[in-house]
Amino acid sequence: MSTIRDLSCGVIQGSGIGPLLFITYINELADLLSDYKVIVKLFADDLKLYAEISTDTYTTLFNDALQCINEWANAWQLQICIAKCCVLQLNTKCL
Repeated sequence: MSTIRDLSCGVIQGSGIGPLLFITYINELADLLSDYKVIVKLFADDLKLYAEISTDTYTTLFNDALQCINEWANAWQLQICIAKCCVLQLNTKCL
């Protein structure tokens, strides 16, 4: 068992209230992304972002949403794990 320490910032990893505080913290990002016509799904510390891209305007909006995520993460000193990022592209047109 560890000795008791004063906590000056953050939340103890593995605490019961940690996930609730993180969701409260990250909800701002979901609100910011609503301006970019994308759908945002949050679960624990994961974010899924998706949209139907049918015109160049939607491509620009999606890229702007990604930039918004990057700027928000930098402002809050959160690091995005690029290794865990991926893209899934679905297309109903036959090539």
